[in-house]
Amino acid sequence: MKRKGFTVNGKHTYYAYGLQMLKRNIGSAPKDEHLERVPFSNVTYNFDSLFGKKSYGERKLSYELEFIERHIERAEDKVISLINWLHWDGSLDLYDDYYPNYHFSVREPDVDCSEKHGVYTLKVSFKAAPEILPNPNKMKYSAANVTIPDVNSDGKVNAIDSSAILAAYAALSATPPLDTGLTPAQLHAADANMDGKIDSIDASMVLNFYTKLSQTSSPYDGMSIEAAWAAYLNDYFHTGGEVY
Repeated sequence: MKRKGFTVNGKHTYYAYGLQMLKRNIGSAPKDEHLERVPFSNVTYNFDSLFGKKSYGERKLSYELEFIERHIERAEDKVISLINWLHWDGSLDLYDDYYPNYHFSVREPDVDCSEKHGVYTLKVSFKAAPEILPNPNKMKYSAANVTIPDVNSDGKVNAIDSSAILAAYAALSATPPLDTGLTPAQLHAADANMDGKIDSIDASMVLNFYTKLSQTSSPYDGMSIEAAWAAYLNDYFHTGGEVY
């Protein structure tokens, strides 16, 4: 079962930092008021749709998260790391797991951290653009439309496949290119991110996927290998190609 949280600045709250979600609030975007009263009269005109549509201000996204750490120095390092992660200029995309088909454009948040008996509570408040933006990649892949990177055709995706991809990459990068020893179907499977080439990124994706499958609480528990790989691709592409 996948742990719920959000992804921003290339990292997921749980899978990168082990943060448990306590509360979340997705506020509505406040509508701008464009009312003008005619001088010396009781007449008020509403200009909300003067330019074709109504306008709205920034919406507020609030999250409360926690982690437990009894070791003071480790807790200190983690808090500093979290603060640095949540610091940036401009706007970034935020992906909330409760909105799998959409994302938000957010500015650097206000962050408040408190501690009580080794329990650290993080309150994070974002200001987001009023639009909830569709995410074209989130549900792009399914078990029916992916080719799993099972390069050696043993019905699994693991470190052996990752090594095979690296070997193929090395052969193809030689001058002149060497024979990879792979069939056309295996070469197709080796292109894990489907960008038309075989390289170290494909191998890293496969190894990261295998690591996630091997976790005690894997986000892909109970899925077929095809469904798990499709879910991984959706997660991978909706974080901008970050492996977390």
